[in-house]
Amino acid sequence: MKTHHSTAPTSLALMIGALLLAFAACKKSPETIGNNLVSDDDYLGVYHTDTAEIVCHSYFDSINTTNATSAMLGAMKDPVMGNTEAGFYTQFRFSVAGQNFGSAPVMDSIVLQLYISGYYGDTTVVQTAHVYELADSLSTDETYYNYSEVATNAVDLANGFQFCPRPRTKVHILGTDTVRQPIVRIPLSADLGNALINMDTTAYSRPDLFKEAFRGLYVTCSSVSQDGAICSINLTSNTFTMLQLYYHDASTPDKPMRYNYYVTSSDAYFNHFDHDYTQGNAEFVGQLIDGQEDLGQSTLYLQTMGGVRARVRFPNLSHWTDSLENSHLIVNDARLILPVAPAAVDTVVYTAPTTLVLVGFNADSTTYLLPDYYEGTGYFGGTYNASTRTVTFRISEYLQSMIMEKKANAGLSLGINGAAYNAYRWIVNGPEAEEGERMRLEVTYSIVNE
Repeated sequence: MKTHHSTAPTSLALMIGALLLAFAACKKSPETIGNNLVSDDDYLGVYHTDTAEIVCHSYFDSINTTNATSAMLGAMKDPVMGNTEAGFYTQFRFSVAGQNFGSAPVMDSIVLQLYISGYYGDTTVVQTAHVYELADSLSTDETYYNYSEVATNAVDLANGFQFCPRPRTKVHILGTDTVRQPIVRIPLSADLGNALINMDTTAYSRPDLFKEAFRGLYVTCSSVSQDGAICSINLTSNTFTMLQLYYHDASTPDKPMRYNYYVTSSDAYFNHFDHDYTQGNAEFVGQLIDGQEDLGQSTLYLQTMGGVRARVRFPNLSHWTDSLENSHLIVNDARLILPVAPAAVDTVVYTAPTTLVLVGFNADSTTYLLPDYYEGTGYFGGTYNASTRTVTFRISEYLQSMIMEKKANAGLSLGINGAAYNAYRWIVNGPEAEEGERMRLEVTYSIVNE
C-alpha cells in the first residue's frame, strides 16, 4: 500500500528542537489531562504541535440492523458515493386475538401504511416501491446485518407502486379518518388480503401461530436515475404504521370494516441496504473499489447504512519518548480536527450529520470505546460545528495510553452516529489536504522530570 507521510518528527528530540523556537511563547496551563500533575520544581514548559503523522483511508462497513430504531425505505443516487437502495424485512402480528371475519367476508382492499419520521435527500424524486411476502420466517433470536437476506415469494405485491415521499405533509384525510402525521400508503395485491381473511381461525389465536401462517413482508424501492431520498419509517408506531385490511360481509355490503396488523418491538425486523459504489465519482471508486488507500490522505468518505467508515492511525506515537531517559511526556490536551471536504459542498440535499463517532481498534480489529468518551460529549466532542465546518474529538487520554504503549496502537475507526437507522453521508479532508483545511492532530504536552 502506498502511503503519504506528513513531516512529523519521528523522535521526541527532533520534535522538541523544532518546537522550542516555533512555540517559545506557547507556555500556558494544561487544559485537561495532566492538570495538577506537574509540580513547580519539575515544570519545564508546555509545548504544542499539529504536525503529528496521520495515516488514514476509508473502508467498507457492516452493521447489525436488527430491530433498528427506524426502518429505512427509498433509493438515492449520490453523485459522490453511487447508488443505495434501502428496505426492511418485518413480521406482523394481529391486532385482536380470536378474530372472526364472519360467515361470508369479502375482501375490498389491503394497504400498507407507513409513518415517515424523517428523511435524507431529495423527496421530490419519484420512488418505486416493491413488497414481497416472506417465504422463510424471521426470528427474534437471530442477529441480522445490513447485508442479510431472507427468502421471499417472487410476486411483487405492490406491483411497482410509485410515490413521492411527503415528509412535511402532516394531515391526510382518509375517508372518515384524519391522520396527522406524514405517511405513505402502498396498495397491495388482493391475493394477500384474501389469504389473510381466509386464514384458518386458529392462526388468530396466538401471535406465534399467526407468524407461521403469515411470515411477514420485505419492503424496498428500486434504484433512481439521480438524487432521490431515503425515508426513516417509524415501524412500531401502531397509531400510524399498520397493514390495513378493508372488507365487508356479503350480507351487509354497505357496512365496510377494517382490521389492522401491527409491528411491535417484540417482533423481528431489520434493515437491508444495497449499495452500488461503482457509480460513485473517480476518487471515491479509486479509494474504495480499486484499493488505492493512499487517496485517503486527501479525502475521507463516511456513509451510514452499512456503508463506509474511515480508519485513522498515528503510527509514530511510540517514538515520541525515544530520547527521554529521565523524563516523561504528559499529554495535556489532544484534539483531532476534521474539516469538511469540498466534495461535501451540497449540504442542502446531503445535510451534515449531527454527530460523528470515534472508537478504537483492538489488535484483532474489534473495537472499543475510547477512555475520553466516558468524560461525556461536552468533553469528547464529535458534533458538527457549522460555523467552522469542522468536527473535533478530544482524545487526550487515548493518546497518552498510546504513547505509553498501554494498548496496541491499531488506530481509530471514524463513522457517523446511528449507522443502522439513518441515511447520512459526509466527506472530510485528509491530512494532506490544502494547508489550513487539512485533518490534523493538535497536541499540547509537557516534559517533566522523574
